[in-house]
Amino acid sequence: MRVGVLQSWLGNRYLPFWEAYLRALEVEVVRAQGLEGELSLPLPIRRVVLEALELKGQGVDYLLLPDAQLGVEAKRGSPSLWMVDLEAALAQFVPGLPPALEVPAELSPDLAGLAAQVGQTLSKNPMLARRALERTKRLLEASHKPPLLSGEGVGLVAQPMLLQGEWLEGLHAALAQKGLRLILADKSPAELRQEGAHLELGLELPTDLEAAGMHRYLSRLGRVRALLYIHDPEYLPLPTPLRKLLRRHPPLKPWRMVGLEDDWGSVAAGLIPD
Repeated sequence: MRVGVLQSWLGNRYLPFWEAYLRALEVEVVRAQGLEGELSLPLPIRRVVLEALELKGQGVDYLLLPDAQLGVEAKRGSPSLWMVDLEAALAQFVPGLPPALEVPAELSPDLAGLAAQVGQTLSKNPMLARRALERTKRLLEASHKPPLLSGEGVGLVAQPMLLQGEWLEGLHAALAQKGLRLILADKSPAELRQEGAHLELGLELPTDLEAAGMHRYLSRLGRVRALLYIHDPEYLPLPTPLRKLLRRHPPLKPWRMVGLEDDWGSVAAGLIPD
C-alpha cells in the first residue's frame, strides 16, 4: 500500500501525525521529488498541481489531502474550489487523480476516531491500526511553533495555504534589500480565527477567519511597519467582507493589496519608499 502526501498546502500543520501514523501502519509514504513541468499557473498553485501529478505518476494507491476548512461548509457565496475542495480543484489538472483520503488540515486529539477508520481502511487489520494509533497518537496534540521574529518588517495577510513554500523567497529577498523582514503572525491558527471573529464580519470559513485575524493582529503589532495583503480572485481570494473593511477603514500603516504574480521588488518599493 502506497499513499502520496503533499508537502505544500498546509502540510506543515497536519503531516507530522499522519506521516508517522501511516508508517506505523506499514504503509509506504511517498513524497513528490522532482516537481518538474510547465504550467501556466501561479507558483503556489503550480507547486501543488505538480506534486499531485508526480504522485500519480509514481502509482500511489491513495492521495492524502487536507481539508483546509476543517469540515465547515460555506452557506453563502461560491468560494473557490481551491479553498473548499482540493480534490476537485486538482482533478481539473490531473486526470485520473488517485483516490483521496481527506483529513483535517489541523491536528487535535479528537481525530483519533478518524485515524482509526483510516488505519483499518488501509491495513484491513484492526489490531495493527490500534497499535499504530497507540504509538503515534501523542502527535495529535497540536503544537504551534511561531516564527522567530526580530526587528521591524512587513506583515503578511493571506490565505494560510500561502504561508509556506518557495514563492515567498522572492518577497523575502525584495524586502531584505530595504533592510526589512517579512513578518508572519506568530499566533496559532485557532488564536487567529478568534482574532478574526472579533471583527464581526460574518465570515464562515476557517481560513477566511484566519486571514482576517492576521489583519487584526498585525495591524496593531508595533514591529510591523507596513501591511501586505495577497489576494488572488481566481484561486485564493481574501474574503470580500475583509476587502470592504479595508476600503472603508484602511490601516493606519502603509499597505498594499497585490496578486500572487506581482513583481516583489516593485511591491516592496511601493510599501516603504526610500
